[in-house]
Amino acid sequence: MTQERHSKPRPWLAGVLDTLTGARFILQTPIPHRHRLAVILLDSAFETACRSYWRFELQQKPIESHRDRGNLVKAVRGRLSDIDDEVWQNLDYYYEEIRNDLYHQSPNKTVTEESLGDYREAVEFVVDRAFGVDSARLIQAQMATWKTQQPEALPESEAKTVTLALSAASGSAEKLLVAVHSTRPSGLDEVNEFFRREGDSLRMDRSAFNSITARSSRTKNWFYFNRTDRRWELSRTGSFTLRQLATEQT
Repeated sequence: MTQERHSKPRPWLAGVLDTLTGARFILQTPIPHRHRLAVILLDSAFETACRSYWRFELQQKPIESHRDRGNLVKAVRGRLSDIDDEVWQNLDYYYEEIRNDLYHQSPNKTVTEESLGDYREAVEFVVDRAFGVDSARLIQAQMATWKTQQPEALPESEAKTVTLALSAASGSAEKLLVAVHSTRPSGLDEVNEFFRREGDSLRMDRSAFNSITARSSRTKNWFYFNRTDRRWELSRTGSFTLRQLATEQT
């Protein structure tokens, strides 16, 4: 089934894409059970996509049996017959063997990053074929928008805890978090000058700096480079993480 490409998602697809973006976003946070939460969001996006596809893309009125997820997915699968059986089997497996266990029975369990990536790709593939969109591109655009938004400043009442956070920060990433908040550096030299001024022995090289700010899935969303001012700043997630550090010291 060939779908027309749309330059802008239809209203009934917006919620699906937001949920998929939310799953990607939560994976870039330090939340310990982020993989479990991402699975639940991906499953929600998939089921919502099936219902939206049936009702709005096919313009079919849902029948009583479609209240059951299995019947709904079976009906959608029949209309998207060009999608390989392996994709549907993957989705069924995650729902029956992984999602239900994580959601209802084992909140402390998680899944590997590789396995989660396979599941995400399967969900996004079905969405792409059903709605004629490039969901990865749309999700990346939304993520980029979020990351370039003006970060939240720490309240003045918390400013005094920032210096304390440096002495209690655990590892290079958290120390860089404090340095960027405190100095809005233009580059690595100003970061290392901050450490020197504060009496901290850490000195970063270019590789370590780039790894923390650009490559690590855990920390890269803490920072962004303000191209207007040409200085590094904290994102909303970075500001939130710093507040957590400060709170833990009080």
